[in-house]
Amino acid sequence: MEKHFLEGMMEGRPQFRAEPWYNPYGDCIMYQMADEAFVAERVDELLTIYRSVLDGRPIGFQIKGVQAIIREFGWDGLAVTSETAAGQVRSVSVMALLLAAYDAGPKTLARRLSYAAVMECPPPRLTIAADEMIPA
Repeated sequence: MEKHFLEGMMEGRPQFRAEPWYNPYGDCIMYQMADEAFVAERVDELLTIYRSVLDGRPIGFQIKGVQAIIREFGWDGLAVTSETAAGQVRSVSVMALLLAAYDAGPKTLARRLSYAAVMECPPPRLTIAADEMIPA
């Protein structure tokens, strides 16, 4: 039987981790809080909600255009709960990125309700290290 080309690079069994992560190739932050199937519901050009196929509740989200949000608001504008070292931002608040994404679009009731639903499923780790947020 042929071996998978990544077999020598991986140890143990893959495990689900409910924590946000930055995808440098898509310039987006992705978060899924439950290990179950979901339907992606596009809210606007920046936010997509992941809804459980079992009961429709929000179980995660994707924020696109992270680098554009950072350029517009600056690191200091997004570092609500961040740690700093020698005057440099070390981590950024995921909730601050969500608020910035909401601020960038039209203030409709449907958008407001969608963003509020996402904020009710906050990740256990509310920050992402700044050095992880480098686009590909």
